[in-house]
Amino acid sequence: MSCRVAKDIMYPRVSLYAKEKGEELIKKLMSPYPGLPVVNENDEVIGIVSEYDILNALKEGRTIHEFSAESIMSCGHAEHGVCSTPVTVAPNTAIEDIADLMYASNVTLLPVIENKKLVGIITRKSIINAMAERGFWPEHEFQKRV
Repeated sequence: MSCRVAKDIMYPRVSLYAKEKGEELIKKLMSPYPGLPVVNENDEVIGIVSEYDILNALKEGRTIHEFSAESIMSCGHAEHGVCSTPVTVAPNTAIEDIADLMYASNVTLLPVIENKKLVGIITRKSIINAMAERGFWPEHEFQKRV
């Protein structure tokens, strides 16, 4: 496939603060992203809040005034909700590896971190958009296979 990496397709740093309350959180999630990373006071990623997490809070009967980013975030691992090592990628992670990780973890976005700090985010849409760009697929990929 491509030799492109995370920093080539990531969106600029956008996030939620851990203590951010429901109303502000919802406003930020009205962005084109399916979720946002949650950061602590040092801009280190501690989790992710996705649209699914919002729907889950609603299903639990919580109102917009009863949750914060840290109370509904997940870590991106399929087997549990929150842990000390959320799923992230480095700026030089290959797009193919990012796609594999997204598929295996069933996440819609991945925070891109460098030196423990959030530097950007990658969504499924960023990968699809990159695939549509000329030059993503090496020319030999188009040769007819017999």
